[in-house]
Amino acid sequence: MKAKNSKEFLQDVIEWDIYNWRHALKYWQDNSGLELKSANILEIGSEHGGLSLWAALNGGNVLCTDLNGPTTKALEKHKRYNIEDNIQYEKLSALDIKYKNHFDIVMFKSVLGGIGYNSNKTAQKEAINQIFHSLKKDGEFWFAENLVASPLHKFLRKNYIKWGNAWGYVTVNEMTDYLSAFSNVNYTTLGFLATLGRNEFQRKFLGVLDNKILNKVVPKHWHYIIIGVAKK
Repeated sequence: MKAKNSKEFLQDVIEWDIYNWRHALKYWQDNSGLELKSANILEIGSEHGGLSLWAALNGGNVLCTDLNGPTTKALEKHKRYNIEDNIQYEKLSALDIKYKNHFDIVMFKSVLGGIGYNSNKTAQKEAINQIFHSLKKDGEFWFAENLVASPLHKFLRKNYIKWGNAWGYVTVNEMTDYLSAFSNVNYTTLGFLATLGRNEFQRKFLGVLDNKILNKVVPKHWHYIIIGVAKK
């Protein structure tokens, strides 16, 4: 089995723009009052099951879900790490979570954009509401999501990404509004140049520059990632 901090392991968990998005894993644990070990955990929008892999290897009992069910790649990935017995699989819409007061932790990475396709802010808000009601008292929502970011990001998405105009990027204010029912919310923002890299080597190089310099000097509303922990 690959080491939990190895390049290969992080590739399996984060998959893209690894250097910046991997900060979510440490932030969640540093800002949570809960332990992953033995926790009842839901991953929403898992697709290839990266966060489910990470949570299960840290001792969690995980329900790995996606709108169409986790992919074959997710099942194969979990089997490689010998943790498939710690993970259950289910088709699940974030807009219709049948579990109520059930989970210790709900987590997702880059999910609201798809839910909010074509400016559907109502659907994004409802997804967070569904997550809130699925958590036990004092349960936590661990999130990492794409932000609207800077005018440069908006221009490049509009002109060079085929789904760039339709994807439901959120602002920090929108995200905090969606989370208003939670008793406590901690979050951070990061990332500016790294997303412009054409491959992981370039994204890591630019991510280091973001982390060392640009995250500190660029306006926070120009960052493209928000990471947080919200307590019910």
